[in-house]
Amino acid sequence: MGVARYADDTKLNEELKERERWNDPMAQLLATKKSGSKGSKSKGGGKSYQGAFEPNRYGIRPGWRWDGVDRGNGFERKWFAARNKAKNREDLEYHWQMDE
Repeated sequence: MGVARYADDTKLNEELKERERWNDPMAQLLATKKSGSKGSKSKGGGKSYQGAFEPNRYGIRPGWRWDGVDRGNGFERKWFAARNKAKNREDLEYHWQMDE
């Protein structure tokens, strides 16, 4: 290992990340994240909805008090449909080119 240490030194960064500090306020959250417990907790530590829901553009799960009714104007559904249609169109065009 060289004497010089830089900000983009991955080995040093991993070593510093693994070091435990007694006054670290995030230590509790990181410990639960590392343990891989997939309970009813969300990313921020609160409760999250346990059930089926329609996907959204940002991948955000609904809150734990959500009653399961989609009260949106249908934009997300149209957005996903348009995205899937464009992808299917690209696939078809590619296959048509390969057939010739």
